[in-house]
This record gives sequence, C-alpha cells and structure tokens, in this order.
Amino acid sequence: MKTVAAMKLREFFPSASVAHEEPIPKIEHTADVIATFERPVFPYGNGIAVEFRPTNDDKQVDAISSELLLAGYAVYWAYQEDFDGHDMTFTEDQLRTPWPHAIPITEDVDGYSEVVQQLLKPDSPDAVEISVPFPDEYLRAHALEVVPPLRGYYDSGTSPDGWQKISSISLHGKGTERAWVNVIQAPSDHVFLEFWKKDMDKGNSSYLICHIGEELPDRFEQFMDSAQAWFKRGYSNENSNLWVSGPSISFCGTSLCESWLSLAKTPRGPVRIIIGRKDLKGNTRTWSVPYRKGDLSRLAALRHPVKQVFCERD
Repeated sequence: MKTVAAMKLREFFPSASVAHEEPIPKIEHTADVIATFERPVFPYGNGIAVEFRPTNDDKQVDAISSELLLAGYAVYWAYQEDFDGHDMTFTEDQLRTPWPHAIPITEDVDGYSEVVQQLLKPDSPDAVEISVPFPDEYLRAHALEVVPPLRGYYDSGTSPDGWQKISSISLHGKGTERAWVNVIQAPSDHVFLEFWKKDMDKGNSSYLICHIGEELPDRFEQFMDSAQAWFKRGYSNENSNLWVSGPSISFCGTSLCESWLSLAKTPRGPVRIIIGRKDLKGNTRTWSVPYRKGDLSRLAALRHPVKQVFCERD
C-alpha cells in the first residue's frame, strides 16, 4: 500500500520528491509516505504526508496530525478501502492542509503588543458599592417576608424588638418534611399567623406570614364545616388531571395585602393546604404542604389562642 501511495503522489505531484519512511524535519515523526516540495505550495505547505489510519485510535490520529500541520505539511489519512489492487483513491475530503489547521489555538494574549493586550484583557475595574434604600411602602408590605420577626428568639418567645410568640402547633412531622404554624404578636399589637415548612434531609426551609383579625375564629368555624363536607362528598379522592378546588377562608389582611387559606386536590396527587398572599399590585406568594389526616383539627386548635389574644388586647 505504501508503494501504491507513493505512485499516486508522483502522479499528482511529479515535481515533488517522494519517499517511504522519511523523517520529518524538526519533529519526532517518520511519515509512512511523504512528498516534499522544493518550495512551499499553497495550500499543501512544505509537502504531503500519507499516513495509514490506525484502527480505533483517534487520539493518535489527532496527535500526529497536529505535529505534521504545525511543521507545515499537509496530512492525508488513508484507509484500507482506499486501495484497489495497484490503484489508490485520493480524495480531497481526507486531506488536511496547514491552513488554517496549523494556526495554534490560544486563549492567552502572549505575543501581542502591549496595546492589544490591554484591549483584549483589560485590568479589572475597581469595585463600586452603592447603598439603595428600599421604599417605605415596600418595606411595610414585605419586610416580614424578608426576615422572620422572631428569628433566633422562638425558644425564648420574645424578641428584643418586642415581638411575642403566642402559640404554636405542628401540622405534621412524618417523612422528611416538617410543617408548623406560629401565632405571633407585633409590638403594635397586630396578630399574625406564621406558616413554616422544612425539608429535614436538605435543610431547606420556607415560611409565609399573614396578618389576621379578630374575626378569624368565627370564619374558621365556617371553614371547618365546609372542609368536612368537602371530604365527605369525596372531592379529595378525585383522580383528575385538573386541580379540584376545595373550601377557602379569607383573612382580614391589611390595606397592603390580603391573605387566604384553602384546600385543593392536586392533579392526580394529594390534597394540599395552601396559604396565599396578594399585594395591591397583584403580586402573589403561596405556601403549601400536603394535607395529612388530623391537620384540620390541629389548625382548629389555633382558634383559642387567637381569640384569647384579641380578648386580652380589648
């Protein structure tokens, strides 16, 4: 095959010097067959090396090709099927020429002039810091969503700012998810429900805080009746691809936000307890956990501390 390849190179390049097993100048590689020109010929460079393709060794092919191309030689990888008796099929598709393959790939700026280096890789600018205060309206509506008011003081029940934990109930504690609800009172005497959940495996937690009024215990009585009827009618067992809405209760909220609690059957999934908040601009946040048997009774237990705190305030 080497003899046939040499004959083919002489046919295409009669003025070239063709040899077998010829060392390539300046690199540690001996070509299977090589045609060398007296002077570089575009686009083949200093000559053409024919290499016989090794089986399943792409790394060797790439390494040898890089050496030859950087030395200014075109490289032709020949396959056994390229040969037919004393003839060889020589196709341009299998020929790699020094341009543009011989151009080294670099991500640095070495070798460029100083001006070009500064343009390509400018010095990092000095850090600039600026304080941007939140608008008061935003803080009044969302401050409690950014930092829990009793953070770090739940065990003692009172924060240095005057927030107090009135009561707490656990919704459920099985599996990896824990959920609970706190009744807390602000220094201004406003009362809030604080809904928490935590993934015990990953340590992730989230909460949603809602302002409530003294009408909550009475409204919750109605919610309990509606929820029990909803469960009895079997809506919670529907195997639907759509959401099945259940009973809902609206909290008093504030002039900036309204809040609600509802039950819903998820598409082909469990019933969830959903808490929602919506501000004047329509921005909505929700918090939800899967409903577990007995959660309604546990939520109902909040009526008494809520009613008591409003009676004491009156």
